[in-house]
Amino acid sequence: MKSSLALILALPLLLYAHSSQAEEKCRFNTHTIIKAASAAIKDQYVLSDKAHSLSEKLAAISDSTELEQHCHDTQAFSKIITEKIRKLSGDQHFYLEHIGDKEKSNNWIAQWRAAAPKNNYGVKKIEIFPGNIAYISLSSFHTFENAKHTLGAAFTLVQHSDGLILDLRDNGGGDEDTANAILKSFIDSSLSFPFVIESRETKIEPKRISSLPWPVYGTERPLVILINNRSFSASESIAFSLQQLGRATIIGSASAGGAHMIDAPQFLPFGFEIGIPNSRPISTLAKGPINWEGHGVKPDIEAADQDSLQIALKTIKKQSES
Repeated sequence: MKSSLALILALPLLLYAHSSQAEEKCRFNTHTIIKAASAAIKDQYVLSDKAHSLSEKLAAISDSTELEQHCHDTQAFSKIITEKIRKLSGDQHFYLEHIGDKEKSNNWIAQWRAAAPKNNYGVKKIEIFPGNIAYISLSSFHTFENAKHTLGAAFTLVQHSDGLILDLRDNGGGDEDTANAILKSFIDSSLSFPFVIESRETKIEPKRISSLPWPVYGTERPLVILINNRSFSASESIAFSLQQLGRATIIGSASAGGAHMIDAPQFLPFGFEIGIPNSRPISTLAKGPINWEGHGVKPDIEAADQDSLQIALKTIKKQSES
């Protein structure tokens, strides 16, 4: 009797504890977020012919019990959904994140920006090899306003070289304006860029820096670009464009294959946002692929990372002698 009475008295407390745990567990409704993300993809994804099917595939997992297990953890949920969308689409530019997580110390974008000065705004190494062959290694592209002085110093140091190796291996991309400024250093300033930016509604020419704050390297001296499977996005843009124009020899392995671009993220319920690729570069040249999405930039000379630099030096020497 005492045992039953104790159970009856404890029941309200047990129910309250269960209710509190359930309330604490679910900070957001995973179904609602996935449905909203699905609708946004359908409306905005640059590949309109694939947007509908991708949207439906994402919506189909909205009731997943696996995802409901993460309804208390914004970072775990964001990571899982990002991976699922990228796998479904094959597009590595998609991302989902919680706005409140942007300020946390483990946010890689915030860390990347904060570390920019210590990383010389992406200028990793500069060297002059025998034969007056210059070498610049760039790890990433920070905003043009922040990076222009360091990049200017690099291009000033190599301005009198007889050939240049631009190393973009492991370069994950970054600011498109900075990449376009570097691209402008190697092409005829009177010519248009070899691509336009296409969205569902428009085609526009890429933004160009009116006046470069460093010496233009020009179109005559030999130029080699090193890439690998971790060269991504904006770094691929430089390699692709200069290869299409016949301005540079590309050495290494095929790049990662991320051509699509994102403007502002789309806000979702419960403080989440999704980055949806809504534009892409399209080559204006008659030959070759329209861009490098999915398949990467294919090198003119295939080489392993450990061999690329020596092959580049031999290639430039041969070009200089011809």
